[in-house]
Amino acid sequence: MRRVLEQLTEPEVLRRDLCYLDPPLPSCVKGRTALLGDAAHAMTPDLGRGACEALVYAVVLARALRASSEVAAALRTYDAERRAVTRRLVRTARLMNRMAHVRRLTGLRNAAMRAAVTLGGPSS
Repeated sequence: MRRVLEQLTEPEVLRRDLCYLDPPLPSCVKGRTALLGDAAHAMTPDLGRGACEALVYAVVLARALRASSEVAAALRTYDAERRAVTRRLVRTARLMNRMAHVRRLTGLRNAAMRAAVTLGGPSS
């Protein structure tokens, strides 16, 4: 495997930085504009929920728009419903990222990560 990797040249290697918003946005709504998915909550991929969360955002936004005749009110409802959940997900993903890269106490890290996976991530 190492020989294969050593033969790769720069154009064959795709590199993507991992980013998260710190501090988180105070709101994902401004006026009549709403952010969804990573635009609203960029986070490390350690929970494997990025695309899933974008779909959840869309469903919550659609439900809020259907329930209100005023767009601004619907967007406030959407924002209020998603903000706490999103912040919890971002914190959990960041913690998982830190745990995954710790170099000491790996037995404790592995047990904690197994427990987190077994118990499930933050609820939506």
